[in-house]
Amino acid sequence: MRKEAEETYKERQERIEATINLKIPDRVPVYFNEDGYAWVNAGISIMDYMNDNDKMMIALEKFHKDFPVDAQTYPPAPMDPLTLVVGQPTLIRLPGKELPPNATHQAVETEIMKEEDYGYAIENGYMQLLIKLLPKLRPGVPEVQQRFQDMMAARSSLTLTNMKILKEDGIPCLYGSGIESPFTLLSLMRSYEKFCLDVFRHPEIVSRTLDKFTEEIIEMSVDGCRFMGIPRAIICMHRECSSFFSLKQFEQFGLPEMKKIVQAFSREGITTVFHCDGNWTPNLPYLKELPKGKCFLELDNFTDIFKAKEILGDRMCFAGNLMELTLSRDTPSKIEENCKNLIDVVGRDGGLILRGEPSPEAKPGNLMAMINTAKEYGVYKT
Repeated sequence: MRKEAEETYKERQERIEATINLKIPDRVPVYFNEDGYAWVNAGISIMDYMNDNDKMMIALEKFHKDFPVDAQTYPPAPMDPLTLVVGQPTLIRLPGKELPPNATHQAVETEIMKEEDYGYAIENGYMQLLIKLLPKLRPGVPEVQQRFQDMMAARSSLTLTNMKILKEDGIPCLYGSGIESPFTLLSLMRSYEKFCLDVFRHPEIVSRTLDKFTEEIIEMSVDGCRFMGIPRAIICMHRECSSFFSLKQFEQFGLPEMKKIVQAFSREGITTVFHCDGNWTPNLPYLKELPKGKCFLELDNFTDIFKAKEILGDRMCFAGNLMELTLSRDTPSKIEENCKNLIDVVGRDGGLILRGEPSPEAKPGNLMAMINTAKEYGVYKT
């Protein structure tokens, strides 16, 4: 590694780790969820980005050169339709097939897991259930179960090689591993409609299934973090919040799940990144029960990030929250104003990472406005 890139890598790592640990680094870190935009920036199709490792890596290197953020999110690996099923156990519509060539793929939520599959799930766990259901999840793929297992076996070494390429450019990865939460995975496999009935009709069976999934996902995530050498794991909480279920159901299913994950990761020296889509504002007071400094929240603009700071600011870091419409429609001056407000309020006494989710329609000037504001204005106030 070139000395300059090595120093940059170290600086970025230290900046991120200090912020997550509620300390005060030199400035506010900034990063994007790059997968929604890197392929556009490189001028390639989304299907090439999803399936061709070489083209994906060229796109990511160009993205980080054009937009010098503090971290890549996930360790990079192709998101082909078959391996994508691990985190999105649904049917999908693909660009160039059911969708226009450069549309983002879409999940098609339907009842894949039947009520009678609960017994198999409790006995065998998430991955075995997933493999059992693969012919329904990816119909038309020949020998889909064996092909899936072969692709997953080759994926880890490829990802590690890709990470080394980014490291040589001075780019650390934020997460060592990641997956949807057990609650979300079960909901997706059952479908939201059927799962809503399950939590009322069979709450004990749902709880037992979640316990089994949680144990397995903890083990998978710990192994992934160790293999990648990154002590942070992201768990995507897409269904636990008040946008989907009541606070009573969150108390029953969501909060115990979060506690188990954070406690287990903490014992392994791993920080939990909870990616919290939807409106978490009513759920925020419950999160005071999570251990201090052992997790941080990625929030979108459905949650009041200023309220999150008020309630949890002495306990955890927040990453947020400039989303697709903001980065597509606003002006650079408006983006700068937004970022300064986040830095002044949410960043007071530390604990803020500027995070954006650019869509394919995002304006390059808006991305640079975020980066420049972090670098020029992003001094934490105390």
